[in-house]
Amino acid sequence: MKLSGFLFGGVLGAAATVYLAKKQPGAVSWAAHALSDVCSSVARKSVSRMMGNSIKEDVAAFAPKHTDDTAVKSDAAWGQIEAIVNSDPKLKREADKIKAESSAVAH
Repeated sequence: MKLSGFLFGGVLGAAATVYLAKKQPGAVSWAAHALSDVCSSVARKSVSRMMGNSIKEDVAAFAPKHTDDTAVKSDAAWGQIEAIVNSDPKLKREADKIKAESSAVAH
């Protein structure tokens, strides 16, 4: 669409509105109110639909997945960490130091 066509349509619509407002003043007011109601209703429904679906999907996507083997995997992971710490004497001393400091501080 050309800019001139858009401007011509705008001027034509404004002229029709002025003409109608002079002939029947209540009709323009009624039409403006009806259009406003429709637009606000559509906006309210679309926002509530977007927010309702969006929040539910986000919560479902980021919620932790509970499985029966979580405890087994956790035990295995801690076992690997303990094996790594025990394999290096310097690392073991540092870990023991952190444990001692952590148990001395009241949480």
